[in-house]
Amino acid sequence: MSFVLVPHETPHEGLSRVIREQVEKLSAECAEAQQESSAFAHKARVRCKRIRAALRLARPLMKGKSFDRENRWWRDQARLLSELRDAGARIEALETLRPFLVTRVGVDVTRKLEERFQKQRGTVEAGEAIAVFTAGLDDRAEQLVPQLERGERGHLAAALAETYRMARNAMHAALDSEEPELLHEWRKQAKYHALQARLMRQQFPDALDRRVAGVRDLAELLGEVQDIEVVAAGVKRWRERPAGFLNVLDARRKSLVTGARAAGAALFSEKPKAWMKELAPPVMAGQEQA
Repeated sequence: MSFVLVPHETPHEGLSRVIREQVEKLSAECAEAQQESSAFAHKARVRCKRIRAALRLARPLMKGKSFDRENRWWRDQARLLSELRDAGARIEALETLRPFLVTRVGVDVTRKLEERFQKQRGTVEAGEAIAVFTAGLDDRAEQLVPQLERGERGHLAAALAETYRMARNAMHAALDSEEPELLHEWRKQAKYHALQARLMRQQFPDALDRRVAGVRDLAELLGEVQDIEVVAAGVKRWRERPAGFLNVLDARRKSLVTGARAAGAALFSEKPKAWMKELAPPVMAGQEQA
């Protein structure tokens, strides 16, 4: 099935299914990991993020400290692939920026930059990181899908509203300073919110159908901002870097942040409590419509 909670499922049934499906797909992808290591690192980290998004929705249905334990485990598991992912991220970022760079610095400079990033990626040892990641999944194979208590739709609405609050707060912090670390944090929280809206879109279609695309587009805008940061970091010691190259990147970054500012204002203008009422007026946290 797709990454969505269908109306006939109870919250614990739907979330357990979604997590199980992502775990099964991730396990299958591990078998092919060595053939295309950087692509695997990206896909595996996406799977981990989807699982963590589902876990955030499931938090009201989890006993004691089980959410913190599960969320931390999947976070640490994804971090095992960080170096491998970063090595491929420069090349992916360059591909995203290629049309922009070619028109401003030319084909030759862009090609030389690609060669530089390819060489950097070749220095990263992929096998060990993938082996450790896969071993972690194998060691915990029977515990990767948490036990969830029965819940109600209101629990999911409250959890989604909490992710909305976190993304909104991250937006305000990021736009106050436009610091790279804060913009990256906003992107992370926006992606979690986008994934949860996607999961819940059939539960609250009136509120979420259009929102899914809007938050996804915002996350992609912020992803392009991060691409700028990745490329800029990769050329700081590049002796062949043309004069004004960083200025070209900075101009593009400012344009993207301006676009993200406008998109964020449209998506996160309401306070969390007001947004939750708009999401599902009859449903309050922890209870269903009578």
